Amino acid sequence: MKVIKNYFLLVSFIISSAFVFSQTNTGSPYSLNELGEINFLGNVSSISMGGIDSAIDSIEFNINNPSSLAKLKTTNYLIGTFYKTTGISNSVTTDKINTANINYIAIGIPLKKFGFGFGVLPYSSMGFNLQTTDDFNSANSISSRLFGAEGNINRAFLSVGVPFLKYFSLGATANYNFGKFNYEKFDLIENVNYGVFSNSSSEISGFTYHFSSNLSIPLKNDLTVNLVYSFYPEGDLSSFNIESLYTSNSSSITLESLGDFVDVDLNSRGLENTKLPVPKKSIYSLGLEKKNSWFIGLQYESKLSSSFENVFLNIKNVDYRDSNSFSIGGYIIPDSSSFISYWKRIKYRFGIKNEKKSIIVNNLPINQFSLNLGLGLPIAGLSKANLGLELGKIGNDDNLIKENYFALRLGLSLNDVWFIKRKFN
Repeated sequence: MKVIKNYFLLVSFIISSAFVFSQTNTGSPYSLNELGEINFLGNVSSISMGGIDSAIDSIEFNINNPSSLAKLKTTNYLIGTFYKTTGISNSVTTDKINTANINYIAIGIPLKKFGFGFGVLPYSSMGFNLQTTDDFNSANSISSRLFGAEGNINRAFLSVGVPFLKYFSLGATANYNFGKFNYEKFDLIENVNYGVFSNSSSEISGFTYHFSSNLSIPLKNDLTVNLVYSFYPEGDLSSFNIESLYTSNSSSITLESLGDFVDVDLNSRGLENTKLPVPKKSIYSLGLEKKNSWFIGLQYESKLSSSFENVFLNIKNVDYRDSNSFSIGGYIIPDSSSFISYWKRIKYRFGIKNEKKSIIVNNLPINQFSLNLGLGLPIAGLSKANLGLELGKIGNDDNLIKENYFALRLGLSLNDVWFIKRKFN
């Protein structure tokens, strides 16, 4: 009965948490990037090492690496949260944006011949306001266009990890994506009394998939080499779209300034039901570990995102390219068996990540760099509290808009034993 009660409470918590994820978690203009700014980057323990997936832990399920479920030894409850402060600056001003939310809720369960896990997470967010200007006609009238967007995509996932042979395992994840994006556009021409305001929304849903493999090669002196390959096939999300057009007699949009409106017949233009492409992605991760002592890993990620297109965000001077990232990270435990010093049993994590993002603005590519630090704090039994700090920047001196941010993360990894027959109560 205890198992059933715990299971029921956890499932109820996961389902109800989908409502928490509905808020927008960004104000970055670079959330134009494909499906928005990616909120979920991995477990807090993994992010603190630069996102390295080749650190395999038998008591913590790595959500980004379903093959890790094959080595899970105890039932693992996971919850992650974050707080992020971002400074967005140009040549004139600097604005600060604070965001906070649950980052993931999941559970991993080991069975006799395989392991499985499931959960929910806020995958991506979009939230920005931009303005562009250009010549409208030969009389050199100036046309201004304001763009705004907000919304998010959430994911519910189910993962399975199966051991094959002694040192090799495979994993797979099915993600159900759901969410909504709202878009606003306002066209205003100089010396013309009325502008045109467009309000549209897209209901997004669909499945994506993820496959991973892990090869662990034991060496001498308790050393192990871990090789992880992850593959995300190209996919499509369904987008059901509606749009309305309004007239406005003001350069600033308010309810009072909006005049007549008309609902656009998107069906006749083939735009009522469209597809949002999900680019193909590959991850290669290599790690060397000395059990309960230290780990060092490298990871390379490539994504074929140059053909991405969102017909409701066709913004001039915004293009896409294939993206990639490189990470290095690891951890050290001074003395995992120390009974005297708690601080010697802590996992001290570090990592750096350099990413070439897929978005190009005004023919200038956008890059991101981050430095990560973290602590794995032992608590009751095999459970841990994972703390993480991330310092990063997006853009460089060539870009008109630059972002500097820091994020604080807290992840709980709680462990229990299910489906094991006890001899004594």
